[in-house]
Amino acid sequence: MTMKSIKELEDEIVREFEEFPDIDSKYAYIFHLGGELPEFDPSLKDETHQVKGCQSSLWFHLYSTENGLRLEADSDSLVIKGIAALFVLLIDGRQVEEIPCLSLDFIDRINVWKLASERNNGLLAMLEHIKVQACQLSSDRIPE
Repeated sequence: MTMKSIKELEDEIVREFEEFPDIDSKYAYIFHLGGELPEFDPSLKDETHQVKGCQSSLWFHLYSTENGLRLEADSDSLVIKGIAALFVLLIDGRQVEEIPCLSLDFIDRINVWKLASERNNGLLAMLEHIKVQACQLSSDRIPE
């Protein structure tokens, strides 16, 4: 079975959010997604994993496995933790080379933010942090 592209998954997320009748139910779903994230290793709550530029405390741990990338996340904000969970859905199982395809377009399309994503420093910081970690993983690979 072929893995869906990041764009296809983003479209699925948007369709899922379009099913909700109002902003409150969208936020309830975001909170639910954040609550479903696995426990985050407290030893990873350090400078390296903390997303700088986000008003809330947010940590990402991106690493490579034989089945592709894995992203773990935690935040002290329910909303940010839920948005981080959406990134986990988009990234898990991907190859490093796919990460530059990530954008914030789907966040704008689910209509839960007052500001457009390109004006939201916290969202930009999330995306930048993931891309930097992916770049570091790519450069850590040993050439064949």
